[in-house]
Amino acid sequence: MSLEEKNAENQPEFRTDSSYAIVAGWLILPAIMMILNIVAAVYIVIAVNPAYLDTYDLIIYITNIILIFFYFFIIYSWIKRKRILPKLMITAYTINILSHLPVLFMEGETGGGSILPSVLWILYFIRSRRVKATFTN
Repeated sequence: MSLEEKNAENQPEFRTDSSYAIVAGWLILPAIMMILNIVAAVYIVIAVNPAYLDTYDLIIYITNIILIFFYFFIIYSWIKRKRILPKLMITAYTINILSHLPVLFMEGETGGGSILPSVLWILYFIRSRRVKATFTN
């Protein structure tokens, strides 16, 4: 038996034919986080009056409007199992990291430690065999 055949036997089999495969395993956590991101962005856009915002806060407000559309595109890609989804999620987590950097540098706080989990999820979407097996369209 060759080394390749032994490796093939040791690889876990992912059942991705189920409609629930898009949220199977660890994928449930980023799916929940994406829904919470949409809720938070919509809340900010609805609850805040942009007329009273200074320049920095207005940029954040406009960014949230753009992110709502981006997050809905991610959800659509997720449901349709688009091959581009891992890249979209890496982009979303990178945006999350970049949005926390000004707070980190100005106030010395990371806003609840959002940078490290985002880095870990980026690594997950890059390396996960389940992700590669699930999002193939």
